Amino acid sequence: MKYLNKIILPLAIAGATIANAQVLGGHRIKSDEDGPKGQIMIYGSLDYSKITTPSSSSSTVSSAPIGVGYFINNNDLIGVNYAYSQNAVDHNVVYKQNEAGLWYSPSLMLGKYFVLIGQVDAHYVWGQQQMPTAGPMENFNGFRLRAYPLIGILLGGGWALKFKFAELSMLQTKTKQEGWTKTYVAGISGSTFGVGISKNFDFRKKTDK
Repeated sequence: MKYLNKIILPLAIAGATIANAQVLGGHRIKSDEDGPKGQIMIYGSLDYSKITTPSSSSSTVSSAPIGVGYFINNNDLIGVNYAYSQNAVDHNVVYKQNEAGLWYSPSLMLGKYFVLIGQVDAHYVWGQQQMPTAGPMENFNGFRLRAYPLIGILLGGGWALKFKFAELSMLQTKTKQEGWTKTYVAGISGSTFGVGISKNFDFRKKTDK
């Protein structure tokens, strides 16, 4: 039951985001209107940060989930995605993580050029980390559940900018030595902001009207 609750909570957050936007005047595209139903969307971003002190330096390279999705109707997508992150201290890699899985994303139009998006990810996670004793890298694996809202700006030609501004997530990993470790993120902070870009591709057969 506790794992079921972990899945239901992100879904509830995404649903509440869409419901609140409807109160503000957002609208779903009707099935008889022109929309992206049947199109393929590709999205992603790449982030890099570096911290330098007089005694050491550290850097982080990460990709927000890079994914492919399919519009099952004019407002909802399902798809698969992949993300990678790596931390280095004094040019030595101490942590690297991969994650891949499924995602679902409902959306709500806010006028003509803006869209409010909710996204839910369910990922399998694996990677390597250096132990506190500075010994060899040790393998770990686990899973992540994540829900977050985005604001999209439609640029035309199928292109869009996506701005993530909050997150609710749980990362649970285990190693042979340490067992299970849980990490939670909730709310708005510097680590929950992100910018990405997406492109829609229309492979549907054209019909003469």
